[in-house]
Amino acid sequence: MDNVAAHRTLSDITIGETADFERTISESDVSAFAHLSGDFNPLHVDSAYAQKTKFGRRLVHGMLLGSLCSRMVGMYVPGEKCLYLRQTLTFKKPVHIGDTVKVLGRVASKSVSTKIIEVEISMLRDGEEVVSGVATVQLLE
Repeated sequence: MDNVAAHRTLSDITIGETADFERTISESDVSAFAHLSGDFNPLHVDSAYAQKTKFGRRLVHGMLLGSLCSRMVGMYVPGEKCLYLRQTLTFKKPVHIGDTVKVLGRVASKSVSTKIIEVEISMLRDGEEVVSGVATVQLLE
């Protein structure tokens, strides 16, 4: 994984530009997120419980998936030196441990006067959208 964020100015960013990356969600990701967030809902951490639900197995925390939006805006579009202002998320399909999600970001709008950018974010599993949302960020430089 590349840990160097894109360094771009407002004039470098164009409406319609895209970026993407993939992430396979592991058991250790879910465990670490449960400990970090304090969310030990059995739907996420208890296989026996989750097996009895309509999902049949454990689900990845929605906000763990939401954290991938932070990676998108902080590392790719627009990249470093942006301030996260708002995030919307719609969870369309469950994501399970071991699933690989492709995270797509597309610059939907930008304001030169406020330096605010909206990035449409979509997460796909096997080509099917599982999460969608919009990140609103402000460039600090």
